[in-house]
Amino acid sequence: MTDRRRQRRLRPHGDSYARIDGRDFAIRNWSEDGVLIAPYAGGLAPGQRAVLSVVIRDWHDPDGSLRLENLAVVVLRIDGFGLAARFRNVERYKAGALKEHYARKIRSSPRDR
Repeated sequence: MTDRRRQRRLRPHGDSYARIDGRDFAIRNWSEDGVLIAPYAGGLAPGQRAVLSVVIRDWHDPDGSLRLENLAVVVLRIDGFGLAARFRNVERYKAGALKEHYARKIRSSPRDR
């Protein structure tokens, strides 16, 4: 299977989560493009658009946490790996915060993370 990812995914080492319809789901990995939530048991379906909030934080992290509310996403797939969603039409200040946090993490993380 060919990896179609545009960016390397980062696996959080803390209590990072995505909130969908008032329920919190663990984030398995993330990038500037989107998130993988696992495990997922909910009512969303592939192709569906949704709104979620994310909190990305690692234990003992000098960079602090990233909290973004009301992010529009499109669900790419739901399978045994979880729910994969791509961010869409992210507001400029949220996109900037996401990009900056990702850049700091990618510089400080080993390749196998």
